[in-house]
Amino acid sequence: MLDDKYINDRHTMHRWLRLQAPICEAVLPDGRWVWLVSRYADAVAILKPAPQAPTLSDVDDVLAGLDGDFDLLADFAKPATGDDVVAHLIVNGIVDLLRHPEQQGLNVAELSRHDGPYATALQPVAEPTSLAGIDILPGETVAVLIGSANRDPSVFDRPDDLDLSRDATGRLTLGDHDDLVTEAITKLRRRFPDLALASEPTRLDDVVVNGYAAAPVTPGPRSAALA
Repeated sequence: MLDDKYINDRHTMHRWLRLQAPICEAVLPDGRWVWLVSRYADAVAILKPAPQAPTLSDVDDVLAGLDGDFDLLADFAKPATGDDVVAHLIVNGIVDLLRHPEQQGLNVAELSRHDGPYATALQPVAEPTSLAGIDILPGETVAVLIGSANRDPSVFDRPDDLDLSRDATGRLTLGDHDDLVTEAITKLRRRFPDLALASEPTRLDDVVVNGYAAAPVTPGPRSAALA
């Protein structure tokens, strides 16, 4: 999705996404939302070559040179939202399923509710509002705690339990990847019917992305030929 002139390494891209996400502005002076622009499009200018150890001043230099080339936003946002969301939803879902072998079937909506790929999202406020007695003005930003909302007991019965028979309508999610994730998990289970956790997975240390830094598995004695 990205031309080589913009990016040569997905790990470099992710490093810059992680660095920029906490410090970006919410809106432009004229009111346009800018957090995605500063988070993604500006990173393109310095991805190649990228500093070995990027600092806040490196990012500030790029933000200061914002040239308004917003055409890059869509190209950069697609792999960022698609790659992270799909990859972590697949891994989170597999870990959940391996921990609950008694549950049958596959319900990606419930998997994304129970342990979705994003924990937090920043949302600029479009009009004056009040939340828990606090007045919020247009242009100010609120942090939406997606993981907490998806465990809201007023919305979901037994919210901490994984229940593949549950109607997960009302969950918060980023994008609609149910078909893709369903296909990936189905093929993985068919390919490795005895797949099992090899050790306790390690969580990412990240306030935005909810996922695993490592989830070691063993394929088991049976494995099917690749289709």
